Amino acid sequence: MRPASQGGVREAARPLRALFVDSQSELGGAGFAMLTLLEALDRAEVAPFYASLAAEDPEIRPRVEGLGIAAFHVRAGRFRSVGRSAKAILELRKLIRKNQVDVVVANSGHPLLYVRPAAMATGCPSAWWVHGYAPVRGANEEPIARAQRLLSADLILANSEFTAHQLSADFPHETVHVLRPGVDLSRFRPDPAAGARIRQAEDLTANEPVIGIFGRLQRWKGQHVFLRAAALLAGRGVKFSAVVAGSTMFGIEPEYAEELRRLAAVPSLAGRVRFLGNCKNPQEWMNACDVVVHASIEPEPWGLVVAEAMACGRAVLASAAGGPLEMIDHKRTGWLAAPGDEVALAAWMEILLANPSLRAELGAAARRHAESEFSPRRTAAALTTHLWRLWATKIDSMQLLPELAR
Repeated sequence: MRPASQGGVREAARPLRALFVDSQSELGGAGFAMLTLLEALDRAEVAPFYASLAAEDPEIRPRVEGLGIAAFHVRAGRFRSVGRSAKAILELRKLIRKNQVDVVVANSGHPLLYVRPAAMATGCPSAWWVHGYAPVRGANEEPIARAQRLLSADLILANSEFTAHQLSADFPHETVHVLRPGVDLSRFRPDPAAGARIRQAEDLTANEPVIGIFGRLQRWKGQHVFLRAAALLAGRGVKFSAVVAGSTMFGIEPEYAEELRRLAAVPSLAGRVRFLGNCKNPQEWMNACDVVVHASIEPEPWGLVVAEAMACGRAVLASAAGGPLEMIDHKRTGWLAAPGDEVALAAWMEILLANPSLRAELGAAARRHAESEFSPRRTAAALTTHLWRLWATKIDSMQLLPELAR
């Protein structure tokens, strides 16, 4: 089946027109998840458009345009700015009509606040891909969280079973479907040559153990736990170098980076820790690492860097909470440690660093799992099915494909 326009039947053979909307000025996990999905979409089934609600020029826009997708910038900013928000909703509504959009997808909660009113005003169904959700009640509830509950969407998609469970508390009468982000398996892959180049460029010998942690610098991401565990490891006489890849994003907790540098300056870690900042080639650095660590002290809604490291065939040691529990089969495709426990983290790292064959076995199993479960085409195909079903429940008339009508 092919979509009808908002006023009659359109040509039978055209793909579904979907507008994807997000609001991050800097590329974070949700943005990368959407970018990978857009690249994997079958354009014969879904014709994507993109709109950013970021207050500044979004980092993702040229990448989207590089995929041959029309990209628009609707400056929205804070939802509390009523006048500006109303203007942004009006602009989105015009975009939907002008481009004959059949369905709109909000990539996370902030875009939903604009997408839902604009979509409702045009009679266009909307979907919400949730990349993290924390149900809050009482006096501490944020107005934005309350607005999300009131607006909701015609289709709710969660990036993990964990996120779906979190949503169920606030949306008990909604069916929440799980749509896990895919990973670019051609980019994130086992690449010993790339790892060797990084080591040579950084004066890291081939036999020097390297442990790394990847992700934006924010306290709940647990880089401080990683460094404390590394200090314990160094205190036991284990030889290694450590890398911290990532930077402060969205202006959140800028002081945390300095705290991490102070932790890295303790005598046992002096000279061992490299801060990479906003790393443009994380896949190469992952391949240079013997162990990739995920140390979030709160449940991770999904944990894209865990999936990426597994796709690179690395031995991954992750916090046993949230999304990583859905990715890692403990001691088969990776190892899990209690969140926030630097003693246990140090012990597991020591065991892994001392056993190259164990690391190789875990890495190979992790890559096989990634190929099976993290394919972006699989994610894109699942989303395509959801969007077609959503559209089919909303239209007034449908027209069969010519070959099906014969």
